[in-house]
Amino acid sequence: MLKIPERLIYSLCATFSLSLAIFFKKKALLSEVLPFALLVQFMVISAIVLSLNLFLIQRKHVKKIQKISQSHWLFLFLAGTFLLTAYLLTTFGLEFTTSINYSFLSRSSLIFTSILAFFFLKEKMNLEKLLLIFGFFVGIYLVTTKGKTIIPQIGDLLILTGAFFFASFAVIQKKISLHLPPEIISWGVTSTAAILAVLTGIILKVNLFQTVGFLFIFLAGLTEALIILFMNKTIQVANVTYYAMMTMLLPILNGFLGIIFLNEFLTFIQIIGGGILIICGILVQKLKSENQSLA
Repeated sequence: MLKIPERLIYSLCATFSLSLAIFFKKKALLSEVLPFALLVQFMVISAIVLSLNLFLIQRKHVKKIQKISQSHWLFLFLAGTFLLTAYLLTTFGLEFTTSINYSFLSRSSLIFTSILAFFFLKEKMNLEKLLLIFGFFVGIYLVTTKGKTIIPQIGDLLILTGAFFFASFAVIQKKISLHLPPEIISWGVTSTAAILAVLTGIILKVNLFQTVGFLFIFLAGLTEALIILFMNKTIQVANVTYYAMMTMLLPILNGFLGIIFLNEFLTFIQIIGGGILIICGILVQKLKSENQSLA
């Protein structure tokens, strides 16, 4: 009987949840929800969902919270801070660039993740990985830009910086994945980001309690919680570069959702790009799983 690897199941669940989260965020924005208000609300909802999961469903892990070392609390705080910073930079960056640039540049987190994992997690970098990364970016370029030339915009730097913080967020979580279960890491990181988001909203005098588009905000928060949880489950059994590669399949899922619910369509060049992404997604399963022992 064919056994499906855990890393494949978890990474696909995270990628599918990410696709749904983007879809629900789009629907919320179309309902005239302000971007920053959306960010604060879905982060708070995610934190609540992961708290309920930890304290009601996964109660066996609650006792481990008291045993978390000061250094691991610091890592959780840094990861949560990096997560919120990444969202803030990419949200404001989108205001100063095109959606094509945003879609492509936001995927540069794969490059940053690979570099950071090489230096800080001692993950191996070989020709096979480099070719797969190149293949993923060719596919991403064709799907997100339809083969058009990217014209640099002032917001591109913000998006690239945000992608760097997303990569840093993933690497830090991997750093502590050998010491804490995914449920605690997800709860700690998301709760930190939510608290900081609320404080930032209060300082900026943002209306945090608007009810416009709340259904889509709630669904975005729910799927965001699933992303963080399944991401941590993935990087506990695989390296972060593998996870970053698997999330490159995201445009394919977004494309299907866009066709079905948003009346969008795919061009021939995008279909070619999607085919390249699928092939790379299959080939990445042949990479050997690395179990880092670095704390």
